[in-house]
Amino acid sequence: MNELIENNVITKLDEIQKHYILDCSNLWIDTEFTNYTVLSFSEVQRIFQAENINNFLLLRYFIFLVGTISSKINVYLENGECKNRVVGNFTIDYLSELSGISERSVIEYNKTLEELGLLYVFRQQDFVIDKENNIKHLSNIYGRPCDIEYIKTFATNQQKYYESYRYVKNNISKVNNNRRLAQMYQQLLKGGGTDYTDGEVLDIYNYVISENKKYERLYEKKGCEDYLDKIRDTDIFKQFNF
Repeated sequence: MNELIENNVITKLDEIQKHYILDCSNLWIDTEFTNYTVLSFSEVQRIFQAENINNFLLLRYFIFLVGTISSKINVYLENGECKNRVVGNFTIDYLSELSGISERSVIEYNKTLEELGLLYVFRQQDFVIDKENNIKHLSNIYGRPCDIEYIKTFATNQQKYYESYRYVKNNISKVNNNRRLAQMYQQLLKGGGTDYTDGEVLDIYNYVISENKKYERLYEKKGCEDYLDKIRDTDIFKQFNF
């Protein structure tokens, strides 16, 4: 408490037999004009339940880390849902520089927060090659575990934007597979596909259902009937008793 008083965070008005009268008005902020970081009570509880670590320093770092989650980055899911304040993408060395904590401690704190279920880190394990043919690793993406779907989507979008090695490799494979399933679906509509295995028919079915759900959500979001025209008929699958 003395440290809070010395830093003018709170003001000691009086002391009566070990009881303090404090002015805590400085703890209240106007959220319309002041930047702030929001933590839930359960998050603070988990931090102070952690063992073999300085809980106060861990809390301080967690507040700092959550504060680096960007309010300027909007992440759109494939179904059209959007959210911000969900991802951060600072590197370990930059987090160390900003926080004044060693890189080793940043890594240890991140690991502890992951173990406590307070942090999710998408480790890119991917690289890009710039115009000078230099290899550069993509930065990790982090955020709260409840936003894992948005974190993964943003990380994937980064790979796409920078045309990373993994994205190019996986995208070619995915595009080719989707094209193959679309062609197989057309064969079913024409009465063909009698030599398809049960597994292949199930793959076609899952592909069609996934695509239909995507276009339904896009229609609900944007109201454009062109998306409804892209929805495929699923009656052909009734004969397979799924």
